[in-house]
Amino acid sequence: MGKTSTSKPFFVPGYIPQFDGLRGVAILLVLIGHSGFLEALPHLGGLQYTRFGVDLFFVLSGFLITGILLDSKGSEHYFRKFYARRALRIWPLYYLLLFLVFVVAPLFRPSMRVTAAGVWPSFVFYVQNIALVYRDAYPFALGATWSLAVEEQFYLTWPPLVFLLRKRALAIVSVSLVVVSLSLRLAGYFHGAPVPFIHQFTLSRLDSIALGALAALWLRSPTCTLAQWRIRAYQFLALGLAGTLLARLLMHRNSSILGYTFLAIAFTGFLGLALVSDTKLSLLGRSLSGSWLRYIGKISYGIYLLHYPIFVLWARFLRTETFCQTDVARNLLAFAGQMALAIVVASISWRLFEQPILRLKERFPSGSEMHWPEVEKSKRWNRPVVTDSRV
Repeated sequence: MGKTSTSKPFFVPGYIPQFDGLRGVAILLVLIGHSGFLEALPHLGGLQYTRFGVDLFFVLSGFLITGILLDSKGSEHYFRKFYARRALRIWPLYYLLLFLVFVVAPLFRPSMRVTAAGVWPSFVFYVQNIALVYRDAYPFALGATWSLAVEEQFYLTWPPLVFLLRKRALAIVSVSLVVVSLSLRLAGYFHGAPVPFIHQFTLSRLDSIALGALAALWLRSPTCTLAQWRIRAYQFLALGLAGTLLARLLMHRNSSILGYTFLAIAFTGFLGLALVSDTKLSLLGRSLSGSWLRYIGKISYGIYLLHYPIFVLWARFLRTETFCQTDVARNLLAFAGQMALAIVVASISWRLFEQPILRLKERFPSGSEMHWPEVEKSKRWNRPVVTDSRV
């Protein structure tokens, strides 16, 4: 990166270690926000908003998935290979968790059976964020799955649009989704819509994914240069942070209604800077490509899916007050214990369950890898396709 001319299209590697670091940052933010122990400490109540790290996941998904689809457009078995790779990455652990929650657990807790019988189809078909929009909370520690439903619905509908539309039309659709999401949240807020409609309904939360998609589209434009990319990244980051702060000042506890869009803008800028940050020369690049953070990012899906049940079990069965007498020490110990347990369980899941299944993806090579073989990559605007191995 350091020797690349800023006036020409720039080189992007097929695997970007900084993106695993971004996943690591996102999941750590989510864990801090969902734990509750740190925000309960004096002067740290604002940490509850770190749960918005999920929006960084959305931006990453929009950017990477759109890029893969654009680069594989026209390749053989475009749809089959994309959906097969997505299914191998997302479904096994998700449906294993649902099996444990809806089949195994009710065998030992009969009181769960009535609720489980009423809601299991919503989770099985990834529509819980729509079907349960009038519920204040999801049952059985499945609260984190609403965002998986949003992404799965995106995976279902976006490939046909990329296949059918040109880039300009896709850009218009993406901008429209940003406007629609913000408008629905505002309308829902002023007309008394249920809280989950504002925060979890699919069309209310597509702005982050759409902005990531827009970044992927612009990256593949011949007019996108390194200098322009950096300038836009800084502009997006500054605008997003300023807008988020302004929304907080104007709307206080309801600031996320506007703040989601500005957070998405900020995270898009953050992603843009991460993409062009040298892993050896840049502080940001070195930080995001650190081995420990990349490992957290690599297992982030397991952490995200399993941390809620782990946190619930921790609160039910473990009492840190027997070890510490002060609130500060007790909360810090509880938070550290929750984090460690979530990482350990996710590591076991990755090693023994997810990774062996992911090897099957070799049978469905990414369409982008086949359509743009190594010999052709340097000819495509001097940037190989971005086919992150974690996607």
